[in-house]
Amino acid sequence: MKQQDFTRWESSYSVGNWVLDNQHKVILSLCKDAIESVPYGSQGAAAHFHGIRNELIYCVEDHCGTEETLLRHCRYPLLEIHREEHSEFQIRLTKFLAAAESGKIKRADLDHFLSQWWFEHILSSDKKFAGSIHRVR
Repeated sequence: MKQQDFTRWESSYSVGNWVLDNQHKVILSLCKDAIESVPYGSQGAAAHFHGIRNELIYCVEDHCGTEETLLRHCRYPLLEIHREEHSEFQIRLTKFLAAAESGKIKRADLDHFLSQWWFEHILSSDKKFAGSIHRVR
């Protein structure tokens, strides 16, 4: 799959949980908006990006909390590792979005960062817990 296509939801992205899948869909949409809205010197563009940045950070934090609560409930054995991944990503996301907002990184850099996270964390790490959450009803 090409990097620029990662923001379009595909059934292969599903972890088998309606809540988490819908949160992932919202995050993907916000990733697309953030990538498309990287400001290039305009005050209006910077203000627009700032709003998207804040919403993306909030949605990722909320999603990580929801996911960790579910994983704790199903006694997922790799929860601590998963929690650490979330924490590290949230720090990196905040820094990357701030750098994009200030013009220190370009759209392609943000696209690469977000797509790498999507493929490495969501499609690899999150897929590992799918069987565990299917057993919890």
